[in-house]
Amino acid sequence: MKQHVRKTSCGALAAFALAAAHPAGAAEWAIAHVAPFTGPVAIEAADYNAGIRLAVKAVNAGGGIHGRPLVLRSEDDHYNPDQTVALFNQAGAGDTLAVLLPVGSPAFTRVLKEHIPETQKLPVVGVIPGAEPLRTPLNPYVYHVRAGDLDQYRKLVEHAMRTGLARVAVAYADVPFGAAGLAAIEGMLKKHNRAPVARVALPQGGKANLPAAMAELARATPDMVILVSPSQLAGEFLKAFRAAEMSPLLAMPSYGNADVLCRLAGAEAARGVIVAQVMPNVTNTALPVVRRFQDDLKKHGEKDMRPSILQLEGYVTAQILFEAMRRAGPGLNRARLAPALDALHRYDLGGFAVDFNPARHTGSDFVDISIIGRDCKLIY
Repeated sequence: MKQHVRKTSCGALAAFALAAAHPAGAAEWAIAHVAPFTGPVAIEAADYNAGIRLAVKAVNAGGGIHGRPLVLRSEDDHYNPDQTVALFNQAGAGDTLAVLLPVGSPAFTRVLKEHIPETQKLPVVGVIPGAEPLRTPLNPYVYHVRAGDLDQYRKLVEHAMRTGLARVAVAYADVPFGAAGLAAIEGMLKKHNRAPVARVALPQGGKANLPAAMAELARATPDMVILVSPSQLAGEFLKAFRAAEMSPLLAMPSYGNADVLCRLAGAEAARGVIVAQVMPNVTNTALPVVRRFQDDLKKHGEKDMRPSILQLEGYVTAQILFEAMRRAGPGLNRARLAPALDALHRYDLGGFAVDFNPARHTGSDFVDISIIGRDCKLIY
């Protein structure tokens, strides 16, 4: 398998441009992962990429798809929407069959605004984050795998109301998906005749004034703080939250990755944090999809690669694409791939199912509540 991460600058894009070609005439099936391998969400990008790489290695070890191996092109957009747009256009102009798991709401907002998937007829499978503005209206070439952010916020708000945590504050990354999260949580609390007791915006890229944020939250005396943030900022927030000896419970959607929180803030600081999960428990090998992921990790995993929930999501998303590629037949190309994705109706990978059709491109509604326990182990 060929795999590489390109740290492409806008000026060098021409050097990497691929000649337009029909995929069926190529020796390999090309797929791409365009994501910020540098910048504030680089941790997520790297973990998703590791899961995709694992899936590609495993499928190639089994003979590829329709007798042809897959090649993964990993492209670094540096968390720069201009770069993302350029890389998507590059992929669309070449022989790339599909793009997997682009990361970042500012970047994908631009991709959608410029209508690149439709113009290039380029399928995109799995989008991070699951914010509603990236899902509505339905785009005929964009397929969302994970449960949406709305499902996660609803689960967290219901958990708070059910357990008597009536005073809810929201701290959120000051980017489109964070603002969308705040609006969604406000709407859900309103149904319970509640409103956030505090709304705290957190600029990204090391610009957040975390001591001031803690002071603002402390004045509001919440029972629970819901943090809507990528994992890097979430880890920094958690360190400041514990240092300020804040008493409220802290809850996060799935972007609050337990491994990253523990790495940045320490296992003891992360203990007790509530995290909504959109993938099954990565240690639950009773589920066939998790068992297959763990088996492939033992056979094809890279040195020192430890299983994580984000890797599992990358692996699962790749498996969904592979199944559509198989169903499209040996004459596979982009024109056949989109209808094959649309035909994945109630497709069960073994404990994790997606349900696509031409009018539904939000595949899964799986959401579970977990708590980070001792030694960073997730308790479901």
